[in-house]
Amino acid sequence: MATKLFKNKYLIGIYAPECEGETLLGLCDNAKEFSEFMGITYKNAHDILTKLFLGIRHYIRFCGKICKVEFIDIEE
Repeated sequence: MATKLFKNKYLIGIYAPECEGETLLGLCDNAKEFSEFMGITYKNAHDILTKLFLGIRHYIRFCGKICKVEFIDIEE
């Protein structure tokens, strides 16, 4: 069975702050993997990802750092 992607189309990239070179910290296929990576519930992960995707939020806090999340379209 194929892995389900976020919105059936996107990988989720978590990047370190710009001042640290925007290094890729994690790459997740979907909200479930994101929740496990972040150590939060699936519901919280899905809510956060939805707000990021819609542009309501722009950053997340990970390991005490303000990090950027990118949605990577695998069809491009």
